[in-house]
Amino acid sequence: MGLYSGYDGKGLNHIETLYQSGERELAMDFMRLLGCTAIPTPQVNETGSTYICVHPDDNDRDGMNNVLYLSEIRPAQAALEAQLRVTLGKDADLAGALAAYRYKAETLPYGIPHFGLRFPSFESIEPVLNALEHCSDPALQGRFQVRAIRPSDAAALSQDIIQAFVYTDIIACGLFSLGQVIELQAQRRVI
Repeated sequence: MGLYSGYDGKGLNHIETLYQSGERELAMDFMRLLGCTAIPTPQVNETGSTYICVHPDDNDRDGMNNVLYLSEIRPAQAALEAQLRVTLGKDADLAGALAAYRYKAETLPYGIPHFGLRFPSFESIEPVLNALEHCSDPALQGRFQVRAIRPSDAAALSQDIIQAFVYTDIIACGLFSLGQVIELQAQRRVI
């Protein structure tokens, strides 16, 4: 197909995700573990810091299409997240509701807001799943959980799909306190 920017139909332009202050390298390492290419850009965004372009396909490095952006958390969100942590420490009901949400996101992520990355084949997703399932990087350990659903699993939607749900607090499209679900999916090639 070539560069996504050469595609004439509608498609996903970009997703902006955030990383916590001080976790720039960790965020890039995590995205690489997901099978993406993470490239810091020299351009400065509106916050005065640089951002990272994450390309799901290393052969398509279009910086404006089919891309995820990683930016450092902004002060307004950092202040909100800090206040939420204070409130969670004082409000057992709210803390319990958040724990239930996180448990669902980790174990049964269907219906939890997420974004998906598509892999072109079963053969292309398996090395990424293997790297996630056997990650030994101490900085990444304990920072994500992965639930892979292969065609042989009872929870499989189809014999033609591999789905893996990764739950993390390394990056977020929303509140870090909620975590982020990322779905990795491959569809069986029909010949």
